[in-house]
Amino acid sequence: MLNRDAYVKRFWVWMGGYMVSILIATLVVPDPPRPDAVHFLAAIVPMVFMLLALRETFLKVRAMDELQRRIHVEGLLLALLGTIAIVLGVGLLQFIAGIPLFGVFWLWIPICALYGLGVYLGQRRYA
Repeated sequence: MLNRDAYVKRFWVWMGGYMVSILIATLVVPDPPRPDAVHFLAAIVPMVFMLLALRETFLKVRAMDELQRRIHVEGLLLALLGTIAIVLGVGLLQFIAGIPLFGVFWLWIPICALYGLGVYLGQRRYA
């Protein structure tokens, strides 16, 4: 079993690779986006680094004790339920009220915010 610092170091190594690959992709790949091999490769390579970073997060949570895992599960539950409420609410607004469409890319913001809030509330609950 690795210590906490090893997980964090590897996580930031993979996130660094993600950031560098996105920077290279934005500088090298020509605009506009097209469904060709260069654009697909530029979109896929950063995801390899992201998946490796997510793996480190998974391993870190697996190495936690039961109380810490419970806190993280509460954070995930709040993020999931909050995101479902947001998606359903926005979907109804788009369908019924005709508000403009937006990309799912922007869902990571409420997911992260709600997860952080859920972990914070869980830590306060069990402190």
